[in-house]
Amino acid sequence: MKIGIIDLCKQIEDPRMNRKKVHKMETIIYISIAAVICGAQSWNEIEEFGNAKIAFFKSRIPDLEFIPSHDTFNRFFSIIKPEYFELIFRNWVKQVCQEVKGVVAIDGKLMRGPSQCDGEHTTGKEG
Repeated sequence: MKIGIIDLCKQIEDPRMNRKKVHKMETIIYISIAAVICGAQSWNEIEEFGNAKIAFFKSRIPDLEFIPSHDTFNRFFSIIKPEYFELIFRNWVKQVCQEVKGVVAIDGKLMRGPSQCDGEHTTGKEG
């Protein structure tokens, strides 16, 4: 059974007050992880990445109307318990490791081919 980041996020408590929630917790975490994996290093860059890929995120998050602001990302990650985020991330990585054989090159080096491949690496694509 596949459980993605969004479903894993639903297993922890959202630390925000209900009246201040515009975006779902799982939306904030999902966009953040995707942006950081793709090289974002600041709250502004996470927001910019989200806006650049909004069609992608809307296809996976049905009720998404707009990308959270950099301030929203900053505020959210300043109040979430680090152990909650760690739990989500570890469980997600564990699932990826179970589904993909070898090493997943998320930095693009395998696709650029700087070294020989020993057959144990994958781009995450089948075929």
